[in-house]
Order: sequence, then structure tokens, then C-alpha cells
Amino acid sequence: MNARKFATAALLAIATLMTSAGAAFAYDAAATTALNVRSGPGTNYRVVGVLEQNQVVQVLECTPSNTWCRIQDRTIQGWASSRYLQQVAGGSTPVRPTPPTGQPDVGISINTPNFSFEIGTGNRPGITPPRPSGQICFFEEYDYRGRSFCASGGDSARYIERFWDNRIRSARVEGNAEATVCTDTNFSGRCAVIDRSVRNLGMLSDDISSYWISRAR
Repeated sequence: MNARKFATAALLAIATLMTSAGAAFAYDAAATTALNVRSGPGTNYRVVGVLEQNQVVQVLECTPSNTWCRIQDRTIQGWASSRYLQQVAGGSTPVRPTPPTGQPDVGISINTPNFSFEIGTGNRPGITPPRPSGQICFFEEYDYRGRSFCASGGDSARYIERFWDNRIRSARVEGNAEATVCTDTNFSGRCAVIDRSVRNLGMLSDDISSYWISRAR
């Protein structure tokens, strides 16, 4: 065998070995909380999607330090913090769409054991996002009690009126809508997406100062 043929055979063998190793490494894991998926292994990379709690994905590889893993399901592929991925024996891969585009131009993030979101899409000139067909009602007490107000149709509030500022404790989703709520005015501070009814907003209770409503996907 001449040198060129030997080199070609060696490269093919290495490629086969790497493919086999990758296939052997892959396993299913569930997100233990709402979790950002990024374009690379680190918080300095852009967010390409969000996993919801208990969503099952396939882990393809991890960094040498085992702090970030590359994951995929039917709709998304990217890197997620291994701290919030728990290996499972099996399971399906439910679909979780990526964050909607066409939102107000913001640059805010939160990454804690309870929430993990980053929003920074910005408006796209000439594109009008679909208006939601439902509404979200906010309540001053837990379990949807007390005084309330509802927002729909692409509503937003950079500055919640004085009475409701830092007084929301639960939220009920009605129809095809979701809300992004933020702890500071002008869509800043810590933010999270509410896409289902929540009886207790936890760490966001009494700490919401701005919001916008978009169409759930």
C-alpha cells in the first residue's frame, strides 16, 4: 500500500471511529428548569431557543469540563448548561418552539434555578408580528384572587400603572397568548415568559414592572 492510500485509509478509520464514539455518547436528558439553548458553549453566545421544564432532548456531546452540552430535538439544536440537564433512561422529544421574533428591542436575561431566559430579538423593520387571539389576566393575589386586569391584542406596558407596579402575584392565560414580564420598567431587569396559567409567580411575585403580550406558539 503506497503512502497516499495508507493516509486515506487512516483518515476514513478515524472518521468512522469518531462517528461511532459520538453515537455511543448520545443519551436522552430532561431539562430540570426552563433553560436557554445557545449557539455555543457559554453565556456569551446568543440564545437560539428555550427548553421548558421536563422537556426531553438528546445530548450529543459535552465540553471537556462537562459544564456545557450540545443538545438537539426535532426543532432545535445548540448548547445548554449541563447543570440543568438530568439524564433519563428514555422518553420522547416534545416540540418547543424558539422565542418569537418581532418583540420590543430589549437585552435582558435571567438564569437562576427557577427561571432561565434571555430576550434580545428586537423589532424587524417591515414585519408586524401576528396579534394574539387570547388574553392574559394578572391578579394581585395568589390563586387568581383579588383585583385583576387583562391584556391582549399585542398590548404592552413599559411602565405598569402605579397601582399594579410590583403588585402582581398570579396570572391566568386564556387562549393563544403568552406574556413576557420583567422586574424593571422598559422591559429590563429579570424577565420570564408566562405561557400557561400560574397560581404563584414565585420569585416574580410583587416584582413585575413591565410586560408585553405576544402570540403563543
